[in-house]
Amino acid sequence: MRKLTLVIFGALAVSSLAYALDQDQAEKVTAVRQGALKVVGWNIGPMSAMAKEEIPYDADLFALHAERIAVLTGMLPEVFKADTRDNPVDTEALDAIWEDFDEFTRLANAAENQALQASAMAKNKDFGDARAALGELGQACKDCHEKFRED
Repeated sequence: MRKLTLVIFGALAVSSLAYALDQDQAEKVTAVRQGALKVVGWNIGPMSAMAKEEIPYDADLFALHAERIAVLTGMLPEVFKADTRDNPVDTEALDAIWEDFDEFTRLANAAENQALQASAMAKNKDFGDARAALGELGQACKDCHEKFRED
């Protein structure tokens, strides 16, 4: 965990730099991006299972997962700020991210807002509202993936 924290802070520092990244920096930034998105997926999995009634609905746990997703999606513009197009890194990120960074930021913010909405609905203990909010969060994620992620 300590190593991951150091990598995240190092990558965030690198992401704010105005000069071109070397290969090592690009690989570190890419690792942070991919790590953040894997953690989003790790959190959305149980929420989806609850929404599909594959596991029992736990409003508090659903809200916690949604809050985590909100934090992570809120970080995406920052961790994608560093343009890695000139570096050969293994990623599904499309060049369109840096070609239209404002749109990427807008969609990341929309996902963050939908995650916060899902958390609020879960805190209200209403399964139907939480499930509907998760659907909207899923659509927000899909909107970004369709524009900025390789199929």
